[in-house]
Amino acid sequence: MMTRIHMQDQIQNRIEELMNEKNNHDWDEIFQNAATFSLIIIFMTLGLSW
Repeated sequence: MMTRIHMQDQIQNRIEELMNEKNNHDWDEIFQNAATFSLIIIFMTLGLSW
């Protein structure tokens, strides 16, 4: 049976993990977002100049 302190430690550890995940950005995700944004800009400018 888990003690209350053990459960609180697990919750605290999980909160720390989630907080650390926010600080670490995945470079693949950043490059994918930049490529998507640039393609949107290109297609919008082509559509406006058409």
